Amino acid sequence: MLAMLLRHFSGKAGSMLDKIVVFKLPKMPSGSMGGSTLGSSKICDIEKFALLVQSCADIWSLKKLHSHVLAHGFGCDVTLGSKLLGSYAHLGSLSDSRFVFQRIVNDDLALWNSAMVDYFRAGYLEEVIVLYRRLKLHQICLDGKTITFGLKSCTELRYLFLGEGLHVDSLKLGLNADKFVGSSLIGLYSKLGKMDDSQKVFKEILDKDIVAYTSMVSGYSDVVDSTAWNAFGIASDMIRNKLEVNRVTLVSLLQVAGNLEAFREGKSVHCYSIRRGIGVSDEVLETSLVDMYARCGAYQLASALLNNSKGSAASWNAMLSGLTRSRESWDAVQYFSVMLLDHKVAPDSVTFANVLSACAELCYSGYAASIHAYLIRRTIPLDLVLATALIEVYSKCKRVVRSSHVFDQLKAKDAVSYNAMLYGYLQNCMADEATTLINQMMKECIAPNSATVLCLLAAFADQRDLVRGRWIHGFAIRHGFSSDMDIANHVLHMYSICRDIVAAKIVFDSLEKRNLVSWTAMMKGFLSFGQGDEVVRLYRLMQQHGEKPDSITLTYAVQAVSQLGHLKGVKQIHCFVYHAFMEKDAITAN
Repeated sequence: MLAMLLRHFSGKAGSMLDKIVVFKLPKMPSGSMGGSTLGSSKICDIEKFALLVQSCADIWSLKKLHSHVLAHGFGCDVTLGSKLLGSYAHLGSLSDSRFVFQRIVNDDLALWNSAMVDYFRAGYLEEVIVLYRRLKLHQICLDGKTITFGLKSCTELRYLFLGEGLHVDSLKLGLNADKFVGSSLIGLYSKLGKMDDSQKVFKEILDKDIVAYTSMVSGYSDVVDSTAWNAFGIASDMIRNKLEVNRVTLVSLLQVAGNLEAFREGKSVHCYSIRRGIGVSDEVLETSLVDMYARCGAYQLASALLNNSKGSAASWNAMLSGLTRSRESWDAVQYFSVMLLDHKVAPDSVTFANVLSACAELCYSGYAASIHAYLIRRTIPLDLVLATALIEVYSKCKRVVRSSHVFDQLKAKDAVSYNAMLYGYLQNCMADEATTLINQMMKECIAPNSATVLCLLAAFADQRDLVRGRWIHGFAIRHGFSSDMDIANHVLHMYSICRDIVAAKIVFDSLEKRNLVSWTAMMKGFLSFGQGDEVVRLYRLMQQHGEKPDSITLTYAVQAVSQLGHLKGVKQIHCFVYHAFMEKDAITAN
């Protein structure tokens, strides 16, 4: 049986282990197992095996070493088993890692924690959750490390409900005030959009350190509303508590400043980094600074940063992305030339994608074609980002045949590339080709997303194509998009503009929640049919529901009362405009 086991683990894979596993264990004396010399020799041999486990670079070498471990009777050793378990996980063999764990498993929490850490680092997040549940099933007491790595796995897997369960466990064990558990909870709630819960967890941490503060600031870096201003208050509190702000904290603060377009705060963070000498010549911090200034529209400062530093491709990409996003496309093309000719920075695929987006805005098909030719000459493969950018620029420049050629060359397509090609067809009034493409998308089992449906609805509305508009409405219902507010509003707009007021009213009445766009789209539909009384009714009903009209809604309401000849109604709207401080709005005044 031992010979069969050795052959099973070694197979045909010849390796250096035949040469390195040459130490010889002393023969076991008959009778007694005692003897200090024998015990120390055994420990020495286990340590040698442990060192060899760490040196295995492939799965076959590890399996061959594992067979030697089993042959020498060390298969149940916990220390050596932990090393084998981690190595198998690192090399991608989950089944062998499980086999080792089953042989060495006991009630020692340290062993379970070690396995959870190894599985987490190897990317086996579901396995971490399985071990956590088994720990609870075996009623083994948990500690902060167990809950921390369970929470980290829930965060990566976006398991909010399960993460909340782990939060309850931490409360039961009195670990919620632990700074490591607290930081993991902050990461869970912030990444899943629960910033209020993150704030509550942060307040519960008794001994706040730099990790807890940085976790909270980083949580706000993904928030794009006004609550993100809290990040600067937390950073100030951190400094008041004599905690040194590190590079990670500064990068997160710069991201918050960029999202909020808070130029003054972003510049203060920059000055702080200079005074403290943090992140000098650091590529990540430099890129974050350029991105922040570009988002705030301070392109001269961003340019000065690039000119006074080595300027990596990532930093230049931040500049180009900011210019493209703010529709400064001509400047983006110029900066691309400066990057190549003056600074000799090698572009990457993100650089080319940004420049191609600028070419699409400017309709520079020739410039885009030259970039395409450069990529072909240098045999740079077209990834999804580059290919999608080329499809977009050729479509906008009325070169649909070229777009289609690039699309057909893609070996792996996703929903984004399909959406770009769909938009290209619809933009060039090729509805039949778009319909064929959506069918092809479904045949290739690529699930359409909300952007696909919105693109088709907008195009069919512009073309007044009621037949295809109804078809995409049915498509949205079948694929579960009908509850999406944006899609529901586009369906409403499509029926209104295609003059099917009955269908529009049915959709409007079926909406569980309505926003300003919903009310405005329905009012526009009634107005186009000359039903001013319905427009006035909706205008009043909207205000009763607490929705504040904007200038477009007021325009439709004024046109409706004008059709009806209601001077009193006009005066009422005028009073509302005055009290809402909208009398200087040009559209409303006109």
